[in-house]
Amino acid sequence: MKFKDPSEWITTVSIVLTTVMGAVLLLAGFIFGSVAFIAAGTGNLSDTVTSIGVLVGLRVSKRPPDASHLYGHRQAETLASIALAVALFIAGIRVAYSATERLYLGEPVQATPELFLLVVLAIFVLGVLANKKIRIGRQMRNLSVVADGYETLADVASAFAVLAGLIFVRQGFPKADPIVALGISVLITWWSLRIGRDAFNILMGASPGPEVMSDIRNVCRSVPGVLDCHRARARLVGSRILADIHVLVDPKMSIGDAHDIATQVERRLKAKVKGLSSVVVHVEPHSKRKSRG
Repeated sequence: MKFKDPSEWITTVSIVLTTVMGAVLLLAGFIFGSVAFIAAGTGNLSDTVTSIGVLVGLRVSKRPPDASHLYGHRQAETLASIALAVALFIAGIRVAYSATERLYLGEPVQATPELFLLVVLAIFVLGVLANKKIRIGRQMRNLSVVADGYETLADVASAFAVLAGLIFVRQGFPKADPIVALGISVLITWWSLRIGRDAFNILMGASPGPEVMSDIRNVCRSVPGVLDCHRARARLVGSRILADIHVLVDPKMSIGDAHDIATQVERRLKAKVKGLSSVVVHVEPHSKRKSRG
């Protein structure tokens, strides 16, 4: 199967790897009585579910505009991120409950060489996967893929915590296993809140950031015929940026020439500002008053 979009490719790879690792960790947890392994496995399988949601969101977001969605379907990525945050939060609470229950029951844990080997393998595989997802997500400006990468990074941290717990159990501290699981639950919950915050900010029309806004203004001013610009606005819609800006031109310029300049501004902005998919350029006559950014 070939993928034109790197985001879809890495998300599909993630679904396969996290499903396999999650199932193996979960099975090992039940066999050897380790709630920390069960927590780590649960985290991996929740990663699989959310990756499926991310993949669906990526594909829906590519649908062209229609009569009901004149600006397209880009917010599907953001909705996928919110669903991911909710799934993470629920997983964190469930892991915390299991760990607390195990602390009170005090059931024994077997710290066998097989468990050590398995957790080291999980750290390596999930570490490479998390790095790849975050890097591709940032390159493609896909918040949902970046968020999914951070969830996998939480799985890596969980695996490190499990490894530390196994060492302590081996040294005669059996309660280290559920304590580690509690730590994992806090980490999972924290990531869920962070991802949810970023997704809701996008739904509220968050700016792409001061650096992008500065680039937009500088690109506008670099177009021949543009004397200045002001009232620059931009917002994130999924992984894309929508913007509008007012450019100031010679008041004696003809309407045709002013229109040509606006077209040049639009083309240059789309070519120079990464992720900018739509921009509305307003043309105004320049006056001696100081323009506002």
